[in-house]
Amino acid sequence: CHPITNMLLSTSRLAASALRPGLRPGAAVARAAGVGGCDLHRPTLCLRRGMAGSRYAITDDEKAAAWQGLKASGWAEVEGERDAMNKTFTFGDFTEAWAFMSGTALVAEKMDHHPEWFNVYNRVEVTLSTHDTGGLSKLDFVLAKRMDEIEAKSKN
Repeated sequence: CHPITNMLLSTSRLAASALRPGLRPGAAVARAAGVGGCDLHRPTLCLRRGMAGSRYAITDDEKAAAWQGLKASGWAEVEGERDAMNKTFTFGDFTEAWAFMSGTALVAEKMDHHPEWFNVYNRVEVTLSTHDTGGLSKLDFVLAKRMDEIEAKSKN
């Protein structure tokens, strides 16, 4: 069976298992997606804890450091007046693109931070920005890195 098909099937099974009595909703799905860190059931608290001013704010120095690895992987600053980042992911076919979007959706939902995206066949165009801050935040850089990790797993 193709690895992407396996991922989709296991995601479906996990989602169904989350409906069983006594199991915390989403816990199995979150574990499968690798979401968590300090609190698997509330990862946004881990990401947002200790941020100055707005819960999502990022300093200019932090932003410069965060861009280091992301620009090399294809992320770019959106041109114009909007403070955002974008990247186009390309996959072998629609199934691989959809699996990437499914994996990203699980992570984004647990982070409570959702991408703007557009999909045509094997291509997924993504834009990240945080509406609460009017531009880029720590959450955008964390989600961008996670999306790169999901892409790498799908191509193995």
